Amino acid sequence: MSSINFLGAASGLPLDQLVGTFVDVERKTKMARIEKTKSSLNASLSGVGQLRSALSGFLDAAKKLSGESLKAREIKLTQPEEGKTFIQATAKNTASAASFDIKVNQLAKGSRMETADALFASSDAVVSTTDGELTFEAGDKSFTVAVTAGMTLNQLRLAINDSADNFGVNANILNAGGAVGTKLVLNSNVTGTGNDLVVSNNNAELDNVSSVATDITPGATAGLNLAAAAQNAEIELDGIAVFSSTNTFEDAVQDISLTVLDVTPVGKNARLQVATDKKAAEENIQNFIKGYNTLVDQISSLTRNRIMGADGSVTLDSGALAGDSMPRNILNQVRSILGSTVDGSSDQLNSLFSLGITLNKSGKLEISTSTEFNSETGKMRFDKALNENYDDLAKLFGGENGLVKQLDNLITEYTKSGGLIANRQENIQSRLRENTKASEAASRYIANYEESLRKRYAALDTLLGQMQRQQANVTAALSSLPGFTVNKSS
Repeated sequence: MSSINFLGAASGLPLDQLVGTFVDVERKTKMARIEKTKSSLNASLSGVGQLRSALSGFLDAAKKLSGESLKAREIKLTQPEEGKTFIQATAKNTASAASFDIKVNQLAKGSRMETADALFASSDAVVSTTDGELTFEAGDKSFTVAVTAGMTLNQLRLAINDSADNFGVNANILNAGGAVGTKLVLNSNVTGTGNDLVVSNNNAELDNVSSVATDITPGATAGLNLAAAAQNAEIELDGIAVFSSTNTFEDAVQDISLTVLDVTPVGKNARLQVATDKKAAEENIQNFIKGYNTLVDQISSLTRNRIMGADGSVTLDSGALAGDSMPRNILNQVRSILGSTVDGSSDQLNSLFSLGITLNKSGKLEISTSTEFNSETGKMRFDKALNENYDDLAKLFGGENGLVKQLDNLITEYTKSGGLIANRQENIQSRLRENTKASEAASRYIANYEESLRKRYAALDTLLGQMQRQQANVTAALSSLPGFTVNKSS
């Protein structure tokens, strides 16, 4: 290959430059079409991706108008005192509009157990000299703690609190001293009347820390006593007493959950109001309109034709999917759905037009305030639907044949994995892979072409060099002959 680096050295001719020129011309001829195809395919791939994204974005906005979303209820709770929460509430979508006065008489509490006075002198007092077990029960929950021989009262406290199966029993020690001595105190978080904590054992030595004695000797008693019984929560709804074993009242008002956090002050009650969430519905409908209009703009940009200036120059390039019928076909199908009457919806609200939403001259959705074609504006119909036919919105958008279901079926066919757009993307990517192969093949051809040229011109260079040397030798030999002169033109 060293001769290639000095091509033209023998003849003195610019053969290296000549070969480079030939190779550049061949490269441009071969690669220009390949690069143009690659650029076009990449633009198409990007355009299809943008179309898929725009469709998915519009569908996401539409799904927020599904039946359940439009049935959402707005909860307003007026607390008895500002700055403090006494009651919390949530409502299912099926809750009816309502207003209630709520009074909290008492909270649900768990039980409290204490050992009798003077049973233990200190927290280091030994509970039992032999092994045994303590079983803790409250309601339908239970767990067991192993008591080892020589375990102290404090060690028992730690064992109870550290038990992996502990359902909510908290053990503490009160060192009162004097005649009271040291007490083991147990608090259970299992609330509700009848759910008092019960502590039993399998070793009579543990009776002092149990509420049920194992020792059957006459006069034997358990050392753990009920200091405070578990209780229900109690509220009054418009004066009607309602009870719950926990601080949560499920369906005390049908499809509404209430959680009480504190007893309401005397003479001051809370106020619960349940209403349809019209503000959220209006916001979601506006986002639906915006999502569709964004889709229209995106498709318009992707499919626009090239615009030429008066001087023949390009003032605006064509879109990435110019000439592709798929985006326009999709948009036409979406428009057909949006302009249809929905089966199964109410007569008062069975289309976007009846909701006050129409297509303007630009092909975009709007809630018109114009009276050009009708004395009742789109805004008037929209407000009327929200105020008088709110629950019918769910049928229009989220019903079995609602707009959301129809749009979902259509758009998913295009955007899903293996769908029409995915297939189009795969086809473009396959063509890009073929284009890459063509580019690699062209590069190999150019390399071979250059190598072939260099070999031929290297041979020519050698031949010309030899001829020049022979000419010089002949001229030198002739000039050495007697009387030989070389004529030179004047």
